[in-house]
Amino acid sequence: MVDLLEINIPEKRVEMASSSQRKRRRRRIRKRRRRNEKRVKAPSSLPNDVLEEIFLRFPVKAIIRLKSLSKQWRSTIESRSFEERHLKIAKQACIDHPKVMIVTEEDPLRGPGLRPDTDIGFRLFCLESASLLSFTRINFSPGFLHRNQISESCDGLFCIHSPKSHSIYVVNPATRWFRQLPPARFQILNHKFNYLTDREWNREVQSVAFVKATDYKLVWLYNSGKYNDDPSSPNKGVTKCEVFDFRANAWRYLAFTPSHRIYHDQKPAYANGSVYWFTEPDNARIEVVALDIHTETFRLLSKINPAIAGSDPHHIDMCTLDNSLCMSKREDVTMIQEIWRLKPSEDTWEKIFTIDLLSCPSSRVESRDLFKWSQKDMVEPSTPVAVCKNKKLLLSHRYSRGLVKYDPLTKSLDFFFRHPWSKRKVTYFQSLISHL
Repeated sequence: MVDLLEINIPEKRVEMASSSQRKRRRRRIRKRRRRNEKRVKAPSSLPNDVLEEIFLRFPVKAIIRLKSLSKQWRSTIESRSFEERHLKIAKQACIDHPKVMIVTEEDPLRGPGLRPDTDIGFRLFCLESASLLSFTRINFSPGFLHRNQISESCDGLFCIHSPKSHSIYVVNPATRWFRQLPPARFQILNHKFNYLTDREWNREVQSVAFVKATDYKLVWLYNSGKYNDDPSSPNKGVTKCEVFDFRANAWRYLAFTPSHRIYHDQKPAYANGSVYWFTEPDNARIEVVALDIHTETFRLLSKINPAIAGSDPHHIDMCTLDNSLCMSKREDVTMIQEIWRLKPSEDTWEKIFTIDLLSCPSSRVESRDLFKWSQKDMVEPSTPVAVCKNKKLLLSHRYSRGLVKYDPLTKSLDFFFRHPWSKRKVTYFQSLISHL
């Protein structure tokens, strides 16, 4: 036994020594290689114009973080020219990678009674995959009660106003910036005399149209009544229109307004530099009023689809798809909905979709959405929100709190998203705009 130990121990020591030597040898080789390599020094800084081109392609959240790293970067990012260039790139990116914003009220009835303040949630989704990209919650001060009206998005901005109160806000959910605006004149009158109940307000007063000509504008067209009888108004007709000027920080009346009453239950649509409203039926005919936002002049749309003009206003709808004005009608008996698009020349309507929800195998979707999309006696049409690359159509409905995708080839529905207090569903892109 002793002889064996004496023989084995030296062999083991030799093996250990050999392994240690190999490690030291490898370290020496690596050191020599590093000494022989030529060191490449990175420049201490990139030119400002190169940095700006890089920053322009970052998402808004990343750009905001960059502002805290350098005074020079902050100055560049907060400049008007940078905001405008970033906006242009964001618009183009939205075409290739479309997104949808769903605006919600967050727990408006939480706790005993009504809350004095309001939380508005902004959920950004990828249109194609329905994946949630971001969520922003913004708290608005006491006095800004629930049941708010929310405009379409304009360059990543929204206008939110509270019924029967003085509260109007413009908000950018990407940057969390918002600005409170002075109330419109008819809001002041109604608040002073308390003419309208909540139900009457929702029936009589439409949401604001948020548009951009040379500058941004808010346009509020409404029917004249006892609640807005203002002696200073230059127009004594059946409608009145107020426009908010951001530079003057004030509302002003337009002198000439339509001589047709506006249909109360349809939100305005904006496309091709004009805002559009349905009129109330007159002699069983519906007209479309258009406001040119550059000249601030009203006109009646000369070519209106006959199927729309002679319809019950509850059976028709108006929206914007890819910056084109679209109108749709749902038939009484078949419940088939047809959608037409107006060409920019405003002389031709073309049919772009036919929706047959009664043929949809949608029981699973309806159980998740808690809304029966294929209801036979539901005459109100669905509202198109966006068109996917595979030609599926994203739909909402005034009575539904969710969104679904409709496949016109297979006549099937896919569930997209649902929230019990959803208020607006629009195509959207993020921007840095805040100089309003």
